[in-house]
Amino acid sequence: MVGLVSFPLMTRNLSVADYGIVGLISASITLFVAVGKLGVQHAVIRFFAQIKNSNIAFTSHQLNSTVTVVFLVLATLATSLFLLMGFGVLPDFLQYENISTLFLPASAIVFVRLLGSGFMNFLRAEQRSADVAMAQSLSRFMNLTFLIAVVLLSVLEPHAVVICLLIAEILGVSYAAWQYRKSFFFSRSDVSFKLARIMLVYGLPLMILESLSLVLRLSDRYLIEALLGVDELGQYSASYNLTSYLDIIILAALLQALRPAYMQLWESEGVVKTQDFLSHSFNLYMVLGIPFVAMFALTSPYLLSFLAGPKYGVGAVVIPFVALSFWLEGGMNFLAAGLYIQKDTKALMFCSLAAAILNLSLNVLLIPKYGIIGAAVVTLFCYSLFTLCVAILAFKYLKFNIEWKRPALITILSLSIYLFLRVVEFGSDVNNFLIKGITGSTILALVVWLLVPEVRSWIVSLMKRIGRGTAAT
Repeated sequence: MVGLVSFPLMTRNLSVADYGIVGLISASITLFVAVGKLGVQHAVIRFFAQIKNSNIAFTSHQLNSTVTVVFLVLATLATSLFLLMGFGVLPDFLQYENISTLFLPASAIVFVRLLGSGFMNFLRAEQRSADVAMAQSLSRFMNLTFLIAVVLLSVLEPHAVVICLLIAEILGVSYAAWQYRKSFFFSRSDVSFKLARIMLVYGLPLMILESLSLVLRLSDRYLIEALLGVDELGQYSASYNLTSYLDIIILAALLQALRPAYMQLWESEGVVKTQDFLSHSFNLYMVLGIPFVAMFALTSPYLLSFLAGPKYGVGAVVIPFVALSFWLEGGMNFLAAGLYIQKDTKALMFCSLAAAILNLSLNVLLIPKYGIIGAAVVTLFCYSLFTLCVAILAFKYLKFNIEWKRPALITILSLSIYLFLRVVEFGSDVNNFLIKGITGSTILALVVWLLVPEVRSWIVSLMKRIGRGTAAT
């Protein structure tokens, strides 16, 4: 919700070109943070589960101390490389003038995020997702507060946006550190170079995976800016950023809990329980996620026009393709469980490398001819191949049952409703958003209610709890 409020604040107070360059800076920060972590954040979750269950010869004190030093070193190195890119590489490549002056405050964001990643992932490993969510929400809320203050007191421009984000990041990371303080321990004598080495061996392929996944997500922005211009970048960024709230609403929350949960199950209860958990949760992800994506793709162009204004409407054509790619990315995290559990992270790395090379090649070919729609189609195509390859490799280690009938039926119904309502018009953007959204969502909610007993049971149980709570009050 905070993002949906800040979205029109940015799009309506920045020019299309300035909004595009802010998106480019944000993408660069995200990419360098992912590279800078070297996959250690994934290693924290994996080795925390082993240490907790006494399945490895290290202690929690060693893990805390070692991770602290590793992230401090990584934050320093990544920030230095980020500054080198901003001052030495991009000015000769991009059309936007004075890009370097934005990279200076943005480099501090890279440092803060990397340093805070240790606290965030220890909280995730302890399955304290509420504390992680609170830290992230605090950062977003404070960022919105600062943006509103700037709009009211001055003029919003890219430098102010970056500085607001920096202050908000500091507050969010500080909250996470405060919440983890009772579990935190540091001693120089407990810093283990052996543990650091095996965590890096485990995490490095995952860093490459995450970085290449971000190349799939973000490289088209650099190419659009270089090949088409800053205005086209702004059009593309607005639609992509609106669709990214799908990632925040579903995937970010889901992934905070998913991987720590199945790691703990694997270490404590074994294969069968892990298979049952993955099968049940992935099937629910499909039957609930498919209609959600369909309704998002149907209604978000009207939401984009209402929030950002008509100047961004051209970019809405990419939303269905980007939304589907986010859904595939979420599904991959279930399907890849076997590779994460068995620590075969090299397979993930090679799949992502192939997908990234294909993505860059196709973008270079298609963006000049088809513009931003070409970039969106390439993203969806590459994510489809990437997810398929990962699933095939991961199932060699850990198979789980996937139900196809109900998801296939729900897909057909969702697509039919999407295509029918897409061509029907109800006047204004608000009318289209409300009428199409309510109509389509009601029909698909009824379909899910009839076809998915787990959803019926959950809703009935929830209503009973609410009824008991109301009666007690």
